[in-house]
Amino acid sequence: MQYRLLALDLDGTVVNHDLSVSPRVRKAIEAAQRAGVIVTIATGRMYGAAMPFARLLDITAPLICYQGAVIQNASDAHIRFAVTMPGAATAEAIAYLLARDVFVVAYIDEVLHIAHKRPELDVYLSYHPEGAEVRVCQDFQAVVHANAPTKVLFVAQPEQVAPLLADLDARVGDRLMTTQSHALFGELTALGVNKGVALAELARQLDIPRDAVVAIGDQANDLEMVEWAGLGLAMGNAILPLKAIANHILPTIAEDGVAVAIEQFIL
Repeated sequence: MQYRLLALDLDGTVVNHDLSVSPRVRKAIEAAQRAGVIVTIATGRMYGAAMPFARLLDITAPLICYQGAVIQNASDAHIRFAVTMPGAATAEAIAYLLARDVFVVAYIDEVLHIAHKRPELDVYLSYHPEGAEVRVCQDFQAVVHANAPTKVLFVAQPEQVAPLLADLDARVGDRLMTTQSHALFGELTALGVNKGVALAELARQLDIPRDAVVAIGDQANDLEMVEWAGLGLAMGNAILPLKAIANHILPTIAEDGVAVAIEQFIL
């Protein structure tokens, strides 16, 4: 099979914990693009946070951002696909989290909206050196209800994230999607939004068949796209459920798993 589209998760797949990308991975991505393969980023990060990595990797294809809620051109920022969250359900989810003293971020028009500045904000921003705009809202829930967010993220201790997501799924799972993107982060998007749906939409727009698509990831938010792709690959550092559905398990990020995948399956 000649693969034509490669979708790469960022954190834990391409990007190391120190936000670096290894030279071998950079060279492999460059070689794939020279060979005519379209390479995209598929990330939970917002567009502004994904673009520094797109520039670093010389990726000019449309980017999948916000867990798949947005597909946006790297070249000219044109939005090709976008889904926002319903205000009432989002406000309900945020009220649940705030009542449990959980730090919450709502993404509205590429601006981070919060109720209060807390130490968790610094933890979150340590993953975002690009300098995201942060806006403190006096009535956070009212702002979210009136201005549909693209995504909501909360920060909690690793042992708290899964139980909080389970409770949220029981409360608003018929109206919102829930996923875990990091040991410290739980996320919510509009119902039906995930990286798999977005990757299928991008492949449709580019007229690329499913069998010619490769996807690589490591976390729960990568499950749908790895399962949908013609060739779905899990990093060696991936969670067990992702490894269970992948067509192949790669070396870890420390062992340049993405470069190995490109060298073995694409080049």
